[in-house]
Amino acid sequence: MIGENSMADRPRRRFLAASEQFLNIVNGILIATIALVVLCAIGLLFIDVFSFVRDRTAEGIGAVLGSLLIIWVLMELLETQVAFLKGRKLDVSVFVLVAMVAFIRKLMVASLKADKIEIAVFPLVTILALSVVYLIIRISESRTAKQNQ
Repeated sequence: MIGENSMADRPRRRFLAASEQFLNIVNGILIATIALVVLCAIGLLFIDVFSFVRDRTAEGIGAVLGSLLIIWVLMELLETQVAFLKGRKLDVSVFVLVAMVAFIRKLMVASLKADKIEIAVFPLVTILALSVVYLIIRISESRTAKQNQ
Protein backbone atom coordinates (compact mmCIF):
# COMPACT_ATOMS: atom_id res chain seq x y z
CA MET A 1 0.00 0.00 0.00
CA ILE A 2 2.84 2.39 0.82
CA GLY A 3 4.50 1.67 -2.53
CA GLU A 4 1.28 2.51 -4.38
CA ASN A 5 0.96 5.87 -2.64
CA SER A 6 4.55 6.85 -3.39
CA MET A 7 4.14 5.85 -7.07
CA ALA A 8 0.97 7.89 -7.37
CA ASP A 9 2.63 10.76 -5.54
CA ARG A 10 5.57 11.09 -7.97
CA PRO A 11 3.72 13.10 -10.66
CA ARG A 12 2.40 15.42 -7.98
CA ARG A 13 5.89 15.96 -6.54
CA ARG A 14 7.31 16.58 -10.03
CA PHE A 15 4.54 19.05 -10.77
CA LEU A 16 5.15 20.88 -7.49
CA ALA A 17 8.92 20.99 -8.12
CA ALA A 18 8.37 22.34 -11.64
CA SER A 19 5.89 24.91 -10.31
CA GLU A 20 8.39 26.03 -7.69
CA GLN A 21 11.13 26.40 -10.32
CA PHE A 22 8.79 28.41 -12.53
CA LEU A 23 7.85 30.63 -9.59
CA ASN A 24 11.53 31.25 -8.82
CA ILE A 25 12.16 32.25 -12.45
CA VAL A 26 9.18 34.62 -12.46
CA ASN A 27 10.28 36.15 -9.14
CA GLY A 28 13.78 36.64 -10.52
CA ILE A 29 12.40 38.33 -13.62
CA LEU A 30 10.17 40.53 -11.45
CA ILE A 31 13.04 41.64 -9.22
CA ALA A 32 15.33 42.27 -12.21
CA THR A 33 12.61 44.29 -13.94
CA ILE A 34 11.92 46.42 -10.86
CA ALA A 35 15.67 47.01 -10.43
CA LEU A 36 15.96 48.08 -14.09
CA VAL A 37 13.01 50.45 -13.73
CA VAL A 38 14.60 51.91 -10.56
CA LEU A 39 17.77 52.64 -12.54
CA CYS A 40 15.75 54.28 -15.32
CA ALA A 41 13.81 56.33 -12.75
CA ILE A 42 17.09 57.50 -11.21
CA GLY A 43 18.20 58.60 -14.67
CA LEU A 44 14.89 60.44 -15.08
CA LEU A 45 15.43 62.09 -11.69
CA PHE A 46 18.80 63.44 -12.82
CA ILE A 47 17.25 64.75 -16.03
CA ASP A 48 14.44 66.40 -14.03
CA VAL A 49 16.92 67.98 -11.59
CA PHE A 50 19.06 69.36 -14.43
CA SER A 51 15.93 70.70 -16.16
CA PHE A 52 14.78 72.33 -12.93
CA VAL A 53 18.18 73.93 -12.30
CA ARG A 54 18.23 75.23 -15.88
CA ASP A 55 14.60 76.47 -16.10
CA ARG A 56 13.62 77.05 -12.43
CA THR A 57 9.90 76.51 -12.96
CA ALA A 58 7.17 75.16 -10.70
CA GLU A 59 6.68 72.32 -13.16
CA GLY A 60 10.33 71.42 -12.61
CA ILE A 61 9.76 71.06 -8.88
CA GLY A 62 6.74 68.87 -9.60
CA ALA A 63 8.78 66.74 -11.99
CA VAL A 64 11.59 66.25 -9.46
CA LEU A 65 9.15 65.39 -6.67
CA GLY A 66 7.26 63.06 -9.01
CA SER A 67 10.48 61.24 -9.89
CA LEU A 68 11.38 60.92 -6.22
CA LEU A 69 7.94 59.48 -5.47
CA ILE A 70 8.31 56.96 -8.29
CA ILE A 71 11.72 55.86 -7.01
CA TRP A 72 10.35 55.53 -3.47
CA VAL A 73 7.43 53.41 -4.67
CA LEU A 74 9.72 51.18 -6.72
CA MET A 75 12.05 50.70 -3.76
CA GLU A 76 9.09 49.75 -1.55
CA LEU A 77 7.94 47.21 -4.14
CA LEU A 78 11.45 45.79 -4.46
CA GLU A 79 11.85 45.56 -0.69
CA THR A 80 8.45 43.86 -0.36
CA GLN A 81 9.30 41.33 -3.08
CA VAL A 82 12.67 40.48 -1.51
CA ALA A 83 11.06 40.12 1.95
CA PHE A 84 8.42 37.83 0.45
CA LEU A 85 11.13 35.67 -1.11
CA LYS A 86 12.80 35.44 2.29
CA GLY A 87 9.61 33.88 3.62
CA ARG A 88 7.89 36.86 5.17
CA LYS A 89 4.20 37.54 4.73
CA LEU A 90 3.27 39.67 1.73
CA ASP A 91 2.71 43.23 2.95
CA VAL A 92 -0.56 44.31 1.34
CA SER A 93 -0.27 47.83 2.75
CA VAL A 94 2.59 48.52 0.33
CA PHE A 95 0.20 48.21 -2.59
CA VAL A 96 -2.18 50.67 -0.94
CA LEU A 97 0.77 53.04 -0.50
CA VAL A 98 1.61 52.64 -4.19
CA ALA A 99 -1.93 53.68 -5.11
CA MET A 100 -1.77 56.60 -2.69
CA VAL A 101 1.51 57.83 -4.17
CA ALA A 102 0.09 57.56 -7.68
CA PHE A 103 -2.82 59.78 -6.71
CA ILE A 104 -0.56 62.18 -4.80
CA ARG A 105 1.56 62.51 -7.92
CA LYS A 106 -1.58 63.06 -10.00
CA LEU A 107 -2.70 65.73 -7.54
CA MET A 108 0.70 67.45 -7.73
CA VAL A 109 0.61 67.53 -11.51
CA ALA A 110 -3.00 68.74 -11.56
CA SER A 111 -2.27 71.50 -9.06
CA LEU A 112 0.65 72.76 -11.14
CA LYS A 113 -1.24 72.74 -14.44
CA ALA A 114 -4.63 74.08 -13.47
CA ASP A 115 -6.14 76.53 -11.08
CA LYS A 116 -9.53 74.83 -10.85
CA ILE A 117 -10.30 73.09 -7.57
CA GLU A 118 -12.64 70.61 -9.30
CA ILE A 119 -9.66 68.86 -10.90
CA ALA A 120 -8.14 68.15 -7.47
CA VAL A 121 -11.32 66.87 -5.79
CA PHE A 122 -11.21 63.30 -7.14
CA PRO A 123 -7.53 62.69 -6.27
CA LEU A 124 -8.05 64.21 -2.82
CA VAL A 125 -11.08 62.03 -2.07
CA THR A 126 -9.23 58.97 -3.39
CA ILE A 127 -6.18 59.74 -1.23
CA LEU A 128 -8.43 60.13 1.81
CA ALA A 129 -10.18 56.80 1.11
CA LEU A 130 -6.85 55.01 0.55
CA SER A 131 -5.54 56.52 3.79
CA VAL A 132 -8.46 55.01 5.68
CA VAL A 133 -7.84 51.63 4.01
CA TYR A 134 -4.14 51.87 4.88
CA LEU A 135 -4.97 52.68 8.50
CA ILE A 136 -7.37 49.72 8.74
CA ILE A 137 -4.74 47.37 7.28
CA ARG A 138 -2.07 48.61 9.68
CA ILE A 139 -4.38 48.27 12.71
CA SER A 140 -5.31 44.75 11.61
CA GLU A 141 -1.66 43.79 11.11
CA SER A 142 -0.77 45.24 14.50
CA ARG A 143 -3.49 43.21 16.22
CA THR A 144 -2.42 40.06 14.40
CA ALA A 145 1.20 40.61 15.43
CA LYS A 146 0.18 41.08 19.07
CA GLN A 147 -1.89 37.88 19.01
CA ASN A 148 1.01 35.89 17.53
CA GLN A 149 3.39 36.95 20.31
